[in-house]
Amino acid sequence: MRHYWYISLSGKYPRRSMSAQIAKRYTIVELTDEATVWEIDVCKLVFIGIGSYKDEHIQENMKRWLR
Repeated sequence: MRHYWYISLSGKYPRRSMSAQIAKRYTIVELTDEATVWEIDVCKLVFIGIGSYKDEHIQENMKRWLR
């Protein structure tokens, strides 16, 4: 099963998310399918990758956006 990872810069996240890790400035969101255009706009989602949370490319993209 594919997992799509996003960073929410607004702190909001879709209700259909599998998990959400909430921090002060952002929220890391896991979805089972791609986010809709409406969700991307409203929640200010930034796509960081497909796969497991511990995958190297997802961790690198997360670091890039959270500097």
